[in-house]
Amino acid sequence: MKNKRIAVIGLGQFGSSLVRDLAHRKVEVLAIDKDSRKIQDVSEYCDDAMTLDILDEEAVRDRLEGVEVLVVCIGETPLPGILLTTIAKELGIQEIFVRSHGDTASNILEKLGATEIFSPEQKAAEHMALRLTVPHSVDSVPLAADQAIVKIAVPEHWVGRSIAEIGIRQNHVVNLICVCREGQSVADFSPSLEMPFKASDQVYLLGSKDRLEEL
Repeated sequence: MKNKRIAVIGLGQFGSSLVRDLAHRKVEVLAIDKDSRKIQDVSEYCDDAMTLDILDEEAVRDRLEGVEVLVVCIGETPLPGILLTTIAKELGIQEIFVRSHGDTASNILEKLGATEIFSPEQKAAEHMALRLTVPHSVDSVPLAADQAIVKIAVPEHWVGRSIAEIGIRQNHVVNLICVCREGQSVADFSPSLEMPFKASDQVYLLGSKDRLEEL
């Protein structure tokens, strides 16, 4: 699977941790923050780290040229996310992830074209609530470096065909975890082998990154 060039802007606790984790996954990372001390802390982990004021729009555009994924982790105010999302869309950046600052800012970001608005605090709270109420619960599984779980739209050549007919495990060497069907709030973890896929279905698959990329 081709490595992406990912820019992470905002090196607080979450942003810095993200840079280090991405580096361990051998991803090409560009780290940006206005605080030179934070840049120094992560410079050994990433391919490119630089001190930059995001209000310098010309410099931001120059540095984001060629970036495929942008992650905005700035937590103080929603304005940087709005500015950076606008620039990223104009540059044709494929995926834009922006830290949440409430419903109003999230609605603006969605209209500007942000791919996803995320909240580390909300995710951590959900994980803790699950751990406190469901003994032995997990929200992740141990995977090898070349494995992944992905959620994708049903491949076009699967539409109208059943699980048995496709032979997902036998022919594609990936495991079907569940099927998400439009209009149903709960995923189907044990779909009938004879159930034909619909074009609107989404599936969770587990397998090697190379096999998943082929799909």
